[in-house]
Amino acid sequence: MKLEKLFQKLENTYRAQRPFAVYRKPNDTNVIGYFQNNVVPHYLGDYSDKGFIFAPFNRNEKALFIPQNASENWVVQGTEALQSNSTNIVLQVSDLNNQKKQHLKLVEKGIGFIKQGTAQKIVLSRKESLTFKEFSISSAFKKLVHQYANALIYVWFHPKSGLWIGATPERLLSVSKNKFSTMALAGTQVYQGIAAVKWQNKEKEEQQYVTDFIKSSIGDLVTQLRISKPYTMKAGNLLHLRTDLAGILTKNEDLGLLIEKLHPTPAVCGVPTNIARDFIVNNEEYDREFYTGFLGELSLNEQTDLFVNLRCMKIDENRANIFVGGGITSESDAEREWQETVEKSKVIKKALAFR
Repeated sequence: MKLEKLFQKLENTYRAQRPFAVYRKPNDTNVIGYFQNNVVPHYLGDYSDKGFIFAPFNRNEKALFIPQNASENWVVQGTEALQSNSTNIVLQVSDLNNQKKQHLKLVEKGIGFIKQGTAQKIVLSRKESLTFKEFSISSAFKKLVHQYANALIYVWFHPKSGLWIGATPERLLSVSKNKFSTMALAGTQVYQGIAAVKWQNKEKEEQQYVTDFIKSSIGDLVTQLRISKPYTMKAGNLLHLRTDLAGILTKNEDLGLLIEKLHPTPAVCGVPTNIARDFIVNNEEYDREFYTGFLGELSLNEQTDLFVNLRCMKIDENRANIFVGGGITSESDAEREWQETVEKSKVIKKALAFR
C-alpha cells in the first residue's frame, strides 16, 4: 500500500510541476523518492551539498539539484510488490530508415577522423522519437524495475529539464566515507542465452581505453588502487565488458575534483576527451542535454552514489525521445554500430508497449 502511496505522490508532484527524483538502486529492493517542497530551481553549489544531482553531458552547464533540506524523502521497501497494470501505447515510430542513413554517415565520418590519428575513440549517438497516445510515468518505472535488476531505475522531473526516465547499468563512482569505487564499462554484444562469449579486439580495445583513462585520471587522488580483470556483465538484453576499480580517497574534499576528472569518461565521450567532445558537438547535430551526463545521491549519509545517464528517454508532451549511442574506433563497422544502437534502444522501449 505504501508503494502505491509513493506513486500517487509522484503523479501529484508531477502535476504540480515540482522537482522530484524516484529511483531504485541496482540489486536493491527499496524505492527512494526525493520530492522538492516548492518549485524554486536549485543548482549544485559545490560537492559538499547534500541531495540528488542531475548533471548534463556538457560540464560547462549547471547541474540541477534537489537539496535534502528542501525536500520530502521517502524510502519504501518491497519492489516485488510492484504491479504495472496500465499500458503505454506507442502510435508511431519515427523514420528509422532516414535515421539509419544519417547515423551510418556520422559513424563513417568518425572512423575516418580516428584513422587520421588525432583520436583513438569517439562515442557517437542519436535520438529516436516515438509518438504515443497514452503514457503512465508509474507504469514505465514499474516495468523497468522488474526487467532490469542490476540497473539504476529512475524517474526525474524538473521544470528546467523536463521529465526523464532511465535504466542505466553504469556507475560513475561510489564513495563511502573515504572508500572509492567505480567501473570501466564498454563493448557491447546482444545476450543470446550465454554469458561466456568471445570478445573481439575492437571491443577489448574500447574497454581498455576506459580503464586506462580512469586509472590515469584519478592516480593522484586515490591510494591503494585495485583493478580487476575485465569480465562480462549482463545488462538486460545486452552484454558488456566491465572492469572494477577501487581504492581510498586521499582527502574528502577531493570528491568534486574526482567527479570532474571522471566526467565525461571515454565510455560516453572518447579519447582524448577534448578532441572527442569537440567532434561530438560539431557533428551529432542535436543536443544530448542530460543523456551521458550523470545523476544520483550526493553526500547523503556520508555516501555519494552516482550513475552515468545511459539507456534513457525524455518525455516531451506526447513524444518519447530515446537516446542511444556506441563507441567508435578505427576497427568499427558502421552497420554493426547502427545495429548496436537498435539493440540498446530496446532497453528503454520495454517501458513502452507497441500497438
